[in-house]
Amino acid sequence: MSESIERFDIRLPANAKRLLVEAAEVSGNTLTGLVLNAALDKARDILQTHRHFTLSAAEWQAFVATLDAPPEPNPALKAAWRDYHDAGLE
Repeated sequence: MSESIERFDIRLPANAKRLLVEAAEVSGNTLTGLVLNAALDKARDILQTHRHFTLSAAEWQAFVATLDAPPEPNPALKAAWRDYHDAGLE
């Protein structure tokens, strides 16, 4: 089964479009292909950065220690929890 195709419209300054069109032509790509590939590459980079992180051995030990013995909630955390609870998000 093929994936459905959706439309995505964007407004941009004329000089930005000219630049993108020129880059697409030089690379032998379509404007849509150039923009889509660049946007997908950037999206993957952003998600990779937010989903995975690397810790040194010392950082890992500190992380695990914090999980094993978390600090007491401070006033800001308590207020955030009240707001979350009051909003019915549990």
